[in-house]
This record gives sequence, structure tokens and C-alpha cells, in this order.
Amino acid sequence: MLTVEKYAIDAVAFDMDGLMFDSEQVACDLWSASAKANGWNIPREVIHGLIGLSAPRGRQHLMETLGPDFPYDAIRAGRLSLEAEYYKTNGVPLKPGLIELLSFLRAHGIPMAVATSTNRPRVLPLLEKAGITHFFEFALCGDEVTHTKPHPEAYLTVASRFGVAPDHCMVLEDSHAGIAAAHAAGAVPVLVPDLLKPDRITRERAVREFRTLLEVKEWLAASNPERA
Repeated sequence: MLTVEKYAIDAVAFDMDGLMFDSEQVACDLWSASAKANGWNIPREVIHGLIGLSAPRGRQHLMETLGPDFPYDAIRAGRLSLEAEYYKTNGVPLKPGLIELLSFLRAHGIPMAVATSTNRPRVLPLLEKAGITHFFEFALCGDEVTHTKPHPEAYLTVASRFGVAPDHCMVLEDSHAGIAAAHAAGAVPVLVPDLLKPDRITRERAVREFRTLLEVKEWLAASNPERA
């Protein structure tokens, strides 16, 4: 167990894109590139609306915003193809402090999981390419839950699989939907924003907000100095 402020932490759940990986800007650029290749120009604010959403919720967002003629499947397939080539060439960009935080939690015996709205066929290759799979007990993906974020199912499931109460499970998130899900689950939401500036409600739902994962590690280490 870790203790920090009034919280007792027995497990930690990590979001993936925008939290562990500096991948949101890449995804937004590739959505735009694939759309242009198919004759569409998606406004940047519409693309940003995809952040934190599962594929079904993303489809709904784009179809409602851009209309029934929007060729979602073709453009998403193009984006995924471009992304595979991008990561093959460039690797997976890690957020500052990720390895330090993962190593700190492992040194203190805190079990960790990935909880993402992304589907498993995309998640596992990225975790492996990034070289961090061994830090996690499991990954819970968007195609493995009935209700994706902002519904609390993912984080209730993570806490249940770890055998801990939700309020003993810290959740690290960058998105509005992710913080909403963690808050609704009764977990301990910690916000590390990425592309989207958090709104007032998101900030109120988070127990703390940090600029980087390294700051999260330092926050925990200050209260738990052993093996810091």
C-alpha cells in the first residue's frame, strides 16, 4: 500500500493514449491526413472531440457532427494504416516520467493495469513496442467492456480484478471522459492533461492535477520515501 494525503493506494490504473504515450497529436494528424486522402477536411476541434472515446463513441461523434455521408470506416482504416507505418518508423513516444513512475510503483509492490478505450488489437502491439508490457498485470481494453468511458465500468472492473475497493485504486487519466469514469467509479482520479485543456468539472472531479507523470511520481515519493 502507498499512502498520500488522505488516500490509501493498493493498485493503479493507467490510461494509454495521451497519458503514457505522446500519441494524441499523432492520431489527430493522421485522422486529418486520412480524411484529406478521402476528400474530407475535418475541423481540428472535431478531431479533438475523439480524445478519450472508444471506436463506437468516436464513430457516433463524427457521424453526428459531419453527417451521414461521412465515410467513417474508410477514413478510420486509413488512419490505422498510417499509424502502423508511423510507429514502425518512429517507435512509440513515451510521456516524460512514465518509466520512473512505473519503476517506483513496482518497487513498492503496487500492482498496475492499463485501462483504455482503445481496442485490444491496437493496444498490445503498442505496449510491446514501447517495452512496458511487463509492468502491468493486465490490460482492459475498449472492446472488452459493455460500456466505455465516461461510464465507470472499466475502472470498477479493474478494481474488482485486483480485489481492492475502488477508493483504493488510483486512476491516471488525461481526458475528460477518463476522469469522469474514474470519478463515477469512486476511484482516486489523478489528472495529467494532454492536448485538451481540462474544464472546470474535470478539474473538480480529479483529486490532483499534474503537468507530467514525473510530478506524480514525486508526489507519491514525498509520502513514501522508501525505494523512491
